[in-house]
Amino acid sequence: MELKDLKHAVSYIHSEINRMETMAGTLSSIERDHYNKLTRFDHSELMDVAVEEQNAAKQLGAMKQMCLSISQKLEGIQQAIERGEFGGAENRDQTH
Repeated sequence: MELKDLKHAVSYIHSEINRMETMAGTLSSIERDHYNKLTRFDHSELMDVAVEEQNAAKQLGAMKQMCLSISQKLEGIQQAIERGEFGGAENRDQTH
């Protein structure tokens, strides 16, 4: 893989991870809102659904944080590529 291909691949992955982070955050907010609405009713089946919504909101919140962490790592990789740190390592590997 050439360096420019690596740059494009990392950029694409970074962009998609950011999109996933946004979607997870949006869905998490919707799930929390559903939980709040459903818990206003005094009905056991609705309460069960509310608990499921709450669990989904927590999982989506965790996914959002995972995406943020991955995005930060990818940003570091992009910066290292721009500084030429990967090209140097590639050349060292070929000479040994």
